[in-house]
Amino acid sequence: MLFMVKLTHDYSTCQAHYPEKFPLFRDTLASVGDHGIKVHGHYSNRLEHTAFMVLEADNFEQLDAAFDPILEMGNFEVTPIVKK
Repeated sequence: MLFMVKLTHDYSTCQAHYPEKFPLFRDTLASVGDHGIKVHGHYSNRLEHTAFMVLEADNFEQLDAAFDPILEMGNFEVTPIVKK
């Protein structure tokens, strides 16, 4: 199943202001494969503090487990999508 994940945060909660949190954020995104998730694409717009990821997982629970360590670092929107 494919999912579009949109992650946003605002200027005041940007990891750039909290360098001690950045390794956890980076490592969590880098380790989604450990949860059986395949990354099809990862894109960002730094000026809008927004990231987009196209991910493939068997179920939503895999995404929930993968992103659990950083849920408080932003807002996550997860939308099931199809490729045509």
